[in-house]
Amino acid sequence: MERSSTARKRLALDLADKQTTSLRLLVVSTSERQLDTIAVWLEHYTAAPPISAEFIHLDSGHRWRRHHCLQNIADFNQWHAAIVVVDDLCDTRRNWLHRLQSNLPTILISTPLHSRLLPQAFQRLPLSDITRSRFFNSLKPLQLSLRQDLEPPLNRDDFFAALHRRCESSQNGLYLQVVQSRWLRSPASGDLWQQQQTIHQEFERTVRLRAPANALIGRLLDDQLVIISDDYYDLQRDWLPHQPEDDARPWVVYHSSPLHLKNFPALSATLQEGVQQIARERLQQEASFHWQEQEVYSLNLFEGLCQALQKEEFFLQYQPQFDSRNGQWIGAEALIRWRHPSLGVIPPTVFIREAEAAGLIRALGRWTLQQTVRAWQALYERTGERIRLAVNVSFPEIADPWYADQVLELLTQSGMPPRYLELELTETAMMHDASVSLLNLRRLKNAGLHIVLDDFGTGFSSLAHLSELPLTGIKLDRSFVAPVPDNQQQLQIVTSMLELAQRLGLETTAEGVESPACLEVIRRSGCDRIQGYIYSQPLSLDELTTQAIAGFGVQADFPQHSLF
Repeated sequence: MERSSTARKRLALDLADKQTTSLRLLVVSTSERQLDTIAVWLEHYTAAPPISAEFIHLDSGHRWRRHHCLQNIADFNQWHAAIVVVDDLCDTRRNWLHRLQSNLPTILISTPLHSRLLPQAFQRLPLSDITRSRFFNSLKPLQLSLRQDLEPPLNRDDFFAALHRRCESSQNGLYLQVVQSRWLRSPASGDLWQQQQTIHQEFERTVRLRAPANALIGRLLDDQLVIISDDYYDLQRDWLPHQPEDDARPWVVYHSSPLHLKNFPALSATLQEGVQQIARERLQQEASFHWQEQEVYSLNLFEGLCQALQKEEFFLQYQPQFDSRNGQWIGAEALIRWRHPSLGVIPPTVFIREAEAAGLIRALGRWTLQQTVRAWQALYERTGERIRLAVNVSFPEIADPWYADQVLELLTQSGMPPRYLELELTETAMMHDASVSLLNLRRLKNAGLHIVLDDFGTGFSSLAHLSELPLTGIKLDRSFVAPVPDNQQQLQIVTSMLELAQRLGLETTAEGVESPACLEVIRRSGCDRIQGYIYSQPLSLDELTTQAIAGFGVQADFPQHSLF
């Protein structure tokens, strides 16, 4: 800035103070007079939290290019929104504005001609006859958007509670839209797991910035959000484009049409309709749109999956499970990994969906089960211990009419008693209409296998599954378990789940136990089995054998902390 008015000084923002509760605005113009006018108007605008701003005067296209705060797109993170006055539009400014509107809610004050040359995401005001009244009116929806940007999407429980209240106060019902992202991964991406977590955060922030100002946003899964609005047309417009706007945006978005939610009891059916719409849309979109990066990566993954089994690139790790009462080692979960020759170790969250799309999930599941049975034999021979091993099973596997026969034949040939094998099924798999699957599961349970509902509580119909499925146990998802030491409401939810399971005679396992405080709470709540970094990270078969011989029981009394 070359000079500042008194109003601009009073609104000046200390960007070094990251704890400020004010809404931080970036105000950019080529006119000092326009900056002063906006500062005066902002001072007269009552808002909560209060507004603070940084004013930048740029007098030429050259300075737009060279100004320190415009060089790096990451610098936009220090503001919540932007107000930009444009009286002419060179290529440098246009390129910067394109980047700006992808990162911040923006009020653009410009001529009609220039407005047509810029993205639709801007909230536009006419430069020729801008008035205080028009300016204030534009700030109201912006402020709602800013408040939303300051708050992350609600977790499942808070979202359902807030939605229940909104349904009760709505006379004509609400409109629901399911939004899901798919990660466009790069072949040269390095740490895939960490990158995926960062991308989830960026995706959520983009949704918060672009969603209707009065929308209620909740998180169902890491890559799946639900948007609730009173206005059908707010959700009908293309507020979140499917296709990335530039090569740097690492995901593609799918969303359902706005669905009428008549009342809260209709939520489950409405959500399932939205999820099904996305599944159909994804098939259509991926048949029509191809981006070079996605094509290359998907091709690499597909070709790699086809060869990985023959080349023995898959391997299993085993995360031990312990008796919560005495710390005794009683089992382990088999976790599949893929050591890709060029991409490194890839977690199952990345390649399982690709395997399903490629039609390879049954072969992969069969290999995993065979290796798990062999691991049980090796452990018994080396340690004399007979412990239970759990393996994850997908819907295409249990929907195979011959699946139960294949599992029981494998156990007979290996000599592994059925009571030492546990099949973990996700609620997503259970949501399908699967009469064949139920027959398979009943046969396997009657033969002595353990049938466990994995990630209990994260699906849409957990309680129905408890009464309909031939289960022997449930496994609490880490998203429920981890917060219990510090969140009384979350603890009550977990306690209720455990009490319900106990009344139904179901064994309970808590995964994601990573702190002594969490362990103590879960123990007191009556959970039967513990799994998590508090005791052990996933181990190779040799490491598991060594630890078993050394005595897991001693280690269980002195929990270790994850270094990862």
